[in-house]
Amino acid sequence: MKIKTVCEMTGLTSRAIRVYIEEQLISPTFTENYLGRRSFDFSDDDVEALKHIAILRKNDFSIDEIRDIICDAEKSIAIVQKVRSRIEKQVEEYSLRLQAISRIDSGRAYTISELAYELSQMPNETQPPQEPYKPNLIKALKAIAVFIVVWLPIALCLFSLFISGIGYYAYPKVNAEPIVFTVLSVLPTFFIFILSKRKFRYKKLFQNILLVFCILSIPSSFLMPLGIVTRSETTDFRNYRDFDPGCLANRNIVFQELFPSWPNYFVTENFKKVYLDATYYYQYFEVMDYTYDIYAEWPLEEEEFAAEVQRVKEVFEKAVANKTYGYQFVEMEKGTFSCLILYSGNDPFHEVTDNYEYLIFAYDEENKVVRYVYCDSLENGVDQPYYLQLEW
Repeated sequence: MKIKTVCEMTGLTSRAIRVYIEEQLISPTFTENYLGRRSFDFSDDDVEALKHIAILRKNDFSIDEIRDIICDAEKSIAIVQKVRSRIEKQVEEYSLRLQAISRIDSGRAYTISELAYELSQMPNETQPPQEPYKPNLIKALKAIAVFIVVWLPIALCLFSLFISGIGYYAYPKVNAEPIVFTVLSVLPTFFIFILSKRKFRYKKLFQNILLVFCILSIPSSFLMPLGIVTRSETTDFRNYRDFDPGCLANRNIVFQELFPSWPNYFVTENFKKVYLDATYYYQYFEVMDYTYDIYAEWPLEEEEFAAEVQRVKEVFEKAVANKTYGYQFVEMEKGTFSCLILYSGNDPFHEVTDNYEYLIFAYDEENKVVRYVYCDSLENGVDQPYYLQLEW
């Protein structure tokens, strides 16, 4: 028979019957549709068992106590004593409450404040006893686990995105990869919440698999949000040498001497400085350590071109002579450019596997073009210098 008929026969609600099924007090046969919705078919024995359960529930037996009696009738002796003690305690409590309410004048109308005042004047023994606080360690641990797996990564994302990052960078650019990674790390927990509302075969297996993914994603959930806003870059020449606060370029003496303080070649257009045939790129990248790349290029007149090449050669000679900098020097040809390079770390124009610093002055004799490059990184080679991307 169907659940509607069983409700009429037992006086129970369909919700109560489904709870007793979930608590394994009865086990009727069922069919399941493609959405996981179960349709139960109750036997006469199931109906009789529900009537018995309903009687016990009306007499203050808990679901756990009923289950214990179903599993082992011998346990009923201790359970009956426990239920009797519980009812006796309730009777005593209600007796005290009855004494308190009996002292109120039933023939008089009271406002809520007056009634509260009269009851508050009753002796302490009329007050209902307070239930002792019983901490639930399992629930507390579950709450902490949910916070760590779900809410803490999200909080770190919001903190990095809206508080710590945007106000720090001169040219903020959102790095989407950690956002995607963080979302993927919390998806298993999201699906666990969805599964908890569904009934289907192998539910426990799927929940355990997703739980493993949740646990594995915890370390990355902590680390990846810290790099959400990590890159700041600009190609606008009007931002020439306007760096982020964390960029150390302005503290480097050789950089100060290599890069001209202000290029000479520009025209004024609508009160803005527009540079002729000039290229500029600046990028600052930071997670645990920093990486920054600075690149500028423009043409010069013939006399100024020769003077600039001579000036930079003298700057590099002085830097090499000053042993405190620790730079090595090499000169090489790349395409149409002659390159003067001060460096530390791996040799120039090779894949980098360690911390590096490169100061490059390149000049094109034929086209009278000069190029200035500065690449510095403490990222242990995870990011290759920008100059390796240039067309030489």
